[in-house]
Amino acid sequence: MCVQKTSRKIKVLFVHSSSELYGSDRSLLNIIRGIDKTKYEVHVILPCEGPLCVELRQISDVELTIFDVAVLRRKNLNIHGIFDFLVNLICSVKYIEKYIKNNYIDIVDTNTAVVFPGAIAARRMKKKSVWHIREIIKNKFENKVISVIMNLFSDIIVANSKSTAQSLQVPKDKIRIVYNAVNTGELLGVSKSTSKSINVHPIVGMAGRINRWKGQKLFVDAASEVHDRYPDVEFWIAGDTYAGEEYLRTDLTEYIHDRSLENKVKLLGQVKNMNDFYQKIDIFVLPSIKPEPFGLVILEAMEHKIPVIATNHGGPTEIIKNGETGFLVDYNSSEMMAKTIEMLIEKPLMRKSIGENSFRYAQQNFSVDVMIKKIEAIFSDLYKG
Repeated sequence: MCVQKTSRKIKVLFVHSSSELYGSDRSLLNIIRGIDKTKYEVHVILPCEGPLCVELRQISDVELTIFDVAVLRRKNLNIHGIFDFLVNLICSVKYIEKYIKNNYIDIVDTNTAVVFPGAIAARRMKKKSVWHIREIIKNKFENKVISVIMNLFSDIIVANSKSTAQSLQVPKDKIRIVYNAVNTGELLGVSKSTSKSINVHPIVGMAGRINRWKGQKLFVDAASEVHDRYPDVEFWIAGDTYAGEEYLRTDLTEYIHDRSLENKVKLLGQVKNMNDFYQKIDIFVLPSIKPEPFGLVILEAMEHKIPVIATNHGGPTEIIKNGETGFLVDYNSSEMMAKTIEMLIEKPLMRKSIGENSFRYAQQNFSVDVMIKKIEAIFSDLYKG
């Protein structure tokens, strides 16, 4: 009698650089939520406890492990920091090698450019390696070094946009482009029949980690110009700094104070309920002064029928049709940003129509289902190969 061999699940280990809920974290969360658990056994290693851990523990059939995996940060870019990083890197690689062996892992998915140990361990253990890159590294030397490492220790490199892919110095046949995606409007508490309410005094919001390139100061400059004509409009900034970079928040607070905007520009810190944030704002701005690799927050705003204004470089140019599903403005011009905000304040019906257009466009072109299918296809092809 011939007994048919039962195929087992493909075991995938995701190694991520953060336990928070910013763009890269939420994108990974969407992948883990949506991946077919009848075909894939999901393991995740995160560097510390945080909001992402809370979300992952609510998903059945996900094995979550907390380990202080080596993550390269700017604070490591000195002699003492490099030494500490290398020690942690060696320990992290050894830990993940043992994890791969003990759990019979087939594929290691490294999520973001700054966490190397998973990919190195996968190569040393002769396992398949996927490296999901979600950053555009502008420094030529840093880009070259990280590109060389990625090329050495990955079988496939997944870029979250064409802009991200074009920034990499790796063989192009190794790259797959998979756009980030958000849950459908129904899951976010938004339906196709629900319209965004029109407020007389709109709230303008932005969301992103506080750092030197996300454009919080450009946002404040635009707020200052708008405030002169529309003193009742509020501006909300969602997001906080990396640990150890709290001075950036202090600097931003002083920047707001110097412009006498303390009562109109609110620093919300890390927002746990982003759904609530989007439901309360009327105009969304992504003011990045360097190219965004993608801009997941744009899609999230679109899913809430909020008109979006973004700077005209990087990933946002692949998401927004200027004047139809949002607006693209010069990343060097707070004046242009302010004028576009004022136009939307003055034309509430335009706010509504752009929001409706963007909602339909996001659902048609950036669905979670499409993203998951592409990721699963990559894993399946690697496993069979």
